[in-house]
Amino acid sequence: MKTGSRSETRSGIAVLDPDGIIRPLDSGYPGEALPANSDEGREVYRRGLVLALELACRRAFPRAKLWVEHAVSLGYRCRLEGKNLPGQQEVVDRIREALSEVVAAALPLKHRILTAEEALELDGEPGRLARWHKGGGEYHLNSLGNCIAFAMGPGVPDTSWLTRWELRPSGGSFLLRFPGSSNWPSISPWHERKKLGRELDLEERHLRVMKTRTVDALNRRIRQDGGRELVMMCHFYQNSRMVEIVNQVSDQFPRKRVVMVAGPSSSGKTTFTRMLSTYLGARGFRVRMISADDYFKDRDETPKNPDGTYDFESLDALETGLLGEHLKALLAGREVRLPRFDFHAGIREDDVDPISLGDNDVLLIEGIHGLNPALTPGLDRDTKYLVYISALTTLNIDRLTRMSTSDGRLLRRMVRDSFSRGYTAAQTIAGWPSVKRGERRFIFPFQEEADLMFNSSLPYELAALKPYAEPLLAEVPKGSLQFHTASRLLRLLACVEPIRESVIPKLSIIREFIDGLLLDWEDQ
Repeated sequence: MKTGSRSETRSGIAVLDPDGIIRPLDSGYPGEALPANSDEGREVYRRGLVLALELACRRAFPRAKLWVEHAVSLGYRCRLEGKNLPGQQEVVDRIREALSEVVAAALPLKHRILTAEEALELDGEPGRLARWHKGGGEYHLNSLGNCIAFAMGPGVPDTSWLTRWELRPSGGSFLLRFPGSSNWPSISPWHERKKLGRELDLEERHLRVMKTRTVDALNRRIRQDGGRELVMMCHFYQNSRMVEIVNQVSDQFPRKRVVMVAGPSSSGKTTFTRMLSTYLGARGFRVRMISADDYFKDRDETPKNPDGTYDFESLDALETGLLGEHLKALLAGREVRLPRFDFHAGIREDDVDPISLGDNDVLLIEGIHGLNPALTPGLDRDTKYLVYISALTTLNIDRLTRMSTSDGRLLRRMVRDSFSRGYTAAQTIAGWPSVKRGERRFIFPFQEEADLMFNSSLPYELAALKPYAEPLLAEVPKGSLQFHTASRLLRLLACVEPIRESVIPKLSIIREFIDGLLLDWEDQ
């Protein structure tokens, strides 16, 4: 559906109050108007759209249940679960008609702030999640009639704002699509990402097997035995995926001798690469590693962002020609001397570390640009095995509220930044928009180039990160630009049962983010 919208004609879609909290536009709070095309503005729009979709599904199929699953290509993959449903095209057609009627009716959405005591009085699914809420803080809900969802923030004032959306069938489910960031309020053309979709589908099935589709279900599993069985099952599954990669690398060796590992921030690239090296070593290979970071240009040649800061995530910040020459020479059987970059001085020293490849050597390279062919000019694609790693969480907070993969990686990075760099949570949150822009420019466009994807997320990782993240988030000052993000993440973590650190395996990828133990062990 594409028509004019209030979100296009008004100056804002919500209000950022003086404390740094995003409030509903009609709440009466003073503050700065939040544009619809901002990161948080788009989330306000999407939260309202999901509740409108829930009401539409109830009207079209009263006995079915809507699940809002993972995000894909500026949309949410949704599933209608119930008996005797018609074909998927008819399902979509009937929901589309009902959703159009909901939007035209201009039905009011409410953002409710409850005390901990009031939250305990909720019934049904909202009540089950609220019963885990601890700490006595506020509990936020969004509602549209009798449709209720946990609120990471407010929605739009009423459904008449929700005029930009698309529905399309997708296998046994359907997609709800909406405007993105770069061309708001237009909806970008649909581009199917089959490999990413397959990985997300695998994770959805994995969570159903683990019986941890929602935070409530996760908490119940943790309460049973401290999470021990869940943790063991998750790591058995993740190890099996690692073995799958090792088998494929082995099968394609020596034709594909170079293994490139890439992924967005806080996906666990460093730990994954070291683990992959160990697995390959156990298979009989000798692994030689090259860090793409050692090919950074000197600081005075580094490109800059519009605000004058260095753009270290740009491919132009790397001496790609030199890396390509070195790889071609190594594959031709010649020795090269690798560079070493001094990050404190901002200078690259060339011709430092000698390296050559033996008959049974695999060359492992990790970096955010690993899937981009421009990183290795002149190198034949058939010589490279490309691995994409990301933390593709598909855990739902409740049936209608998905856990953002970006929020999951932000929590990982925040905790790691605290012990490894001494950063505050406010500093990590402040830098996150720049990180996300770099990912959209340099990483996500190349996802489908991967030969295989590896999902580093763990269904229990919110419970593992909670004891470390909560104190950091609590220190973000009220009134700062980072306070809204901190407060909404705190509200989420308040609903999560923690897992004790002793339950988490020493070789878990999540160790990179909670204590760096795996990396320390590797360096000894």
